[in-house]
Amino acid sequence: MSASRHTAAPVVDTTRLRGRYFEVMQETGRSQTAVMTIGPGEDAGPEEIHPGDQIIFVIEGQARVRVGEAVETAGAGACVMIPAGTRHHVENLGAAPLFCLTVYAPPVY
Repeated sequence: MSASRHTAAPVVDTTRLRGRYFEVMQETGRSQTAVMTIGPGEDAGPEEIHPGDQIIFVIEGQARVRVGEAVETAGAGACVMIPAGTRHHVENLGAAPLFCLTVYAPPVY
């Protein structure tokens, strides 16, 4: 694993980061992992477009995810693929926090 500004640990306990809005956990020259917690009725901020692929895995909660023109509901256990260059947005539809793991390839943050 290459050196990085974030942890290079091969295994990270995501549960210790539950409740943080956004936290990058691991990074190599080719990919990056992060967790995000979004409060009930809140969203991840403005729509985004990234130059690389993004994968979101919902750990807890209920999300509405817009990927391009498609809008889907994603609950715990759902995996969302966002191809490079695609406008996307995530919001929490539930009454509990939305907790997600995200993989960026290549790193974005």
